[in-house]
Amino acid sequence: MNYMDEIIKKAGEFDIPVVAVADAGRLNVAAPAGFRPGDYLSGARSVVILGRQLPKSVFVSDNDPHYMFYTRAFADNYRRMNDAACVIATMLESEGFPSLAVPAYSPLKFYRGEPCGMISFKHAAAEAGIGKLGKNTIFVHPEYGNILRLGGFITTAELPTGRPKEYKNICPPSCNLCEKSCPVGALSDGEINITRCMTNCIGHALLPPYPIQSSLRWMAGKVDWIKSFMEYFTTSMFENYGIRCMECLLVCPHFPCKKQQK
Repeated sequence: MNYMDEIIKKAGEFDIPVVAVADAGRLNVAAPAGFRPGDYLSGARSVVILGRQLPKSVFVSDNDPHYMFYTRAFADNYRRMNDAACVIATMLESEGFPSLAVPAYSPLKFYRGEPCGMISFKHAAAEAGIGKLGKNTIFVHPEYGNILRLGGFITTAELPTGRPKEYKNICPPSCNLCEKSCPVGALSDGEINITRCMTNCIGHALLPPYPIQSSLRWMAGKVDWIKSFMEYFTTSMFENYGIRCMECLLVCPHFPCKKQQK
C-alpha cells in the first residue's frame, strides 16, 4: 500500500486539501519536554499535518461584531481535522503502525504559565516545509495565506517528510504591520505575550482581566496544582467563546480576503 496516497485520499474525503509530514525525531529535539511527539507515542517517526482553509465568506459579513461566523468556522475546521486524524490513524494501525490522533485545538496544556496545544502543529507544518510562522505567530501558507487551520496525528510509520524552507516573501524582516496593529502591544520581535493577546481578543464571561491573568500565568509556571487548574479551566472555557480582535490577521499582507476592517 502507498500510505501517503491513502492518507491524502482519506483527507480529501473530509475536504482537507493540505497534507504534509514532519520528522518526529527532529520535532522531539526542537519542542520542549511534554510537547514532543515521542512524549505521547513511543517509537513515533512521523507527524502528519492536516490543513484546511477557513471559508473567505466568514470575513466579509458587515453584521458580525464578535466574529461569530469566524469562530464557528474554525471550530468546524478543527472538528473535521480531528475526525480525519482518527480515521487515518485507525487505518495505519490496521496496517501495523501504532498511530495517535492529537486534538487539533482543545484541550490545552500550560508551558511556562501560558496555554499551548499538546503539540504545535504550526511548528510541525513549518518543519515539513509547507509555510512559515509570521511575526504574529500565525502560520502562513504560500497558497492559503494566514487562514489555514491545522490538525493531525503522530504515527510510527516512516513516511516521506519535508524540510523547512526559507519563504523569503512570507513575513520579511521589513514588515511589522501585525506588531504595529496590535491594540495591546502583545507582539514584539516575533514573540507574543499569549496572556495579553488572549485577554484582549477572546470574549468569555469567565475570562478575568489582564492583571489577574498575568498573575495566574506566573503562578501556573511555578505551582503544579494551579497549572492543572488552569488546564481544566481553559479546556472548559475554550469549548465556547467569541472573538473580539483579529487585527494582526486582517492587516497581514498574506490575509487573502478583501474586507474593510471593522
